[in-house]
Amino acid sequence: MILRVFLLALLLAAAGPTAWAQRTAKPVPKLAPSFFTTYTYLSYSILDIGTSPEPMAAQGVGGTLLLRPDGTYQKRLTLSANGGPMRFDQDGRFVFTGDQITFSYTDKKGQARTDQGRFQLRNGLLTLTIEGYPAGNKSIYTLRQQ
Repeated sequence: MILRVFLLALLLAAAGPTAWAQRTAKPVPKLAPSFFTTYTYLSYSILDIGTSPEPMAAQGVGGTLLLRPDGTYQKRLTLSANGGPMRFDQDGRFVFTGDQITFSYTDKKGQARTDQGRFQLRNGLLTLTIEGYPAGNKSIYTLRQQ
């Protein structure tokens, strides 16, 4: 279990931005004001292609993600590990183009980090698929609008 939590933290911290910088821009979606709201985490899975072709579901998923119209966000994710809750808190900025989304923040060591991936909002459910490291690994979050 400790190895899974370590892999989770490594995947969250190590998303590489170079492949995303080479993509062509897509039209900016016309998002309703309700996109900018608070979401509750429902599930979180990790796809580690070196371990399994199927995503591994995290246990005890909870917390919230607040997306503000000014491009700032507040992430308060909790997972169960090592017999208790583990918190993953982030405050930063986000931008999106087409179905691509980028989260930029400073980690606990003061290092600038960027997580990039895709998003889909349908019927109040937000799915975030964040690219991991090495290429092909992913973190998949499902959230519900509050």
